[in-house]
Amino acid sequence: MEILNYTISEKTKAEIDEITKSFARPVEYADMKEAGVTGMGAVYYNNPEKYIVFLSCELKPDDFETNLMCELNHIRQVEEKYPYAYLKNSEVVRNEQNPMFFSYLDHSIQSAIRDFDVIDRLKKSGHSTRFYIEKRLEQILKIDKSSNMADKYNYASFGIQYIMFCLTAESSELETARNFLNENFDGIADKIAPMAEKIKEIGFSTPLQCAKCLLYVIDSFNLWDVEIVVFEDEKIKTHNACVKFFEKHN
Repeated sequence: MEILNYTISEKTKAEIDEITKSFARPVEYADMKEAGVTGMGAVYYNNPEKYIVFLSCELKPDDFETNLMCELNHIRQVEEKYPYAYLKNSEVVRNEQNPMFFSYLDHSIQSAIRDFDVIDRLKKSGHSTRFYIEKRLEQILKIDKSSNMADKYNYASFGIQYIMFCLTAESSELETARNFLNENFDGIADKIAPMAEKIKEIGFSTPLQCAKCLLYVIDSFNLWDVEIVVFEDEKIKTHNACVKFFEKHN
């Protein structure tokens, strides 16, 4: 099997065949450069005839295969009706001078929550996710030290990425990031780390578990002025609705 000039291993070919056989649409692959955005991968869902998976062609073969399976797993999650969130048409969103700020925050939260499940599955199937973790550590160590973490939206945007790092990095990498962040941002790593433990306690391998993780993160960062969560036929828009959801699905 060849995908974007990469020769796919027999092991990954079998995984691709298994995961795509139940998809409602066929999958087409394209170079990430054609998407017009930066990153290692993305899925275009709007074509009713096919899924288009964009992939970076600048990765080593093993990392390319891992990245490919990551994006296919995100399609699986959509087909299995994993929860999602979207922005409220609230005053704070309408008045934001940078129109992409809240879109990025919304995307980051959903992407990270779904990645908990995907990365766990990739590891269990024998794929190395080292290149993802190394990239995150690099980004953490380059964070602008003048960032205003007193702003709850900046804090949440960073926080969800650090939670993901906590759940995937090795202990030595965690210590490097923790020391840097605590020193430069008033103990921020120690404040956020318990949230990663709570996510681990909730679990993230089913749509319901991911819904609880999504709600937990949005509630913990007090983002109900900008976010709505959808799970099956429920729309959760407030802290009280979040509490009732957890009581109902205890």
